[in-house]
Amino acid sequence: MRDSDNLKGGFDGTLPMGHQPVLLVIDFQRGFTEPGLTPLASDCDSQIEQTNRLIGAMRGKGRVIFTIIGYETHLADANLWLSKASSLRCLLRDSPACELDPRLDYDPQQDIILHKTQASAFYGTPLSALLAHQGCDMLIVAGATTSGCVRASVVDSLQSGFAPFVAEDAVADRSAAQHRSNLIDMASKYAEVLPSAGLIAHLHTL
Repeated sequence: MRDSDNLKGGFDGTLPMGHQPVLLVIDFQRGFTEPGLTPLASDCDSQIEQTNRLIGAMRGKGRVIFTIIGYETHLADANLWLSKASSLRCLLRDSPACELDPRLDYDPQQDIILHKTQASAFYGTPLSALLAHQGCDMLIVAGATTSGCVRASVVDSLQSGFAPFVAEDAVADRSAAQHRSNLIDMASKYAEVLPSAGLIAHLHTL
């Protein structure tokens, strides 16, 4: 999925798969996965199905971490982002929009939920510390949106020293064009972008 111009420019390396994986499921909450509930939502049915396959493969192999993005009713914690994205107003904490999609195989006995206010799952959360504690050398990424919070988290993951692996059929975006272009860009510069089946096959070897 790499762009030929980026290959010519020297973006030609590969991140090795690791032995201490963590699965990060970004913002698969009802506000993004339930069409009609908010302007941010899109059809994520197939992506949630693939995510659950990844979750099943991760059991006994590594930690599963979910993120939820949401704000206080005064919205001050949205900061400057609200100036660009007025739709964030619908993501109020304790509202249906900030509930995990009920189809996800979330296990409160072993999974972690992180609450965030900005695009990256690393910004203002203890994610880096959690990954370091797990000895993470392979961060598998699913969730929404490909061009927004997924991409921001992938860039921060690489910058933080945790090799990101994007499950291309387990990430979703409202825009098909932005979904495709951001997968290509992440594959070229910041991450490995692979089908869930390939990632699951690797997990089964651990």
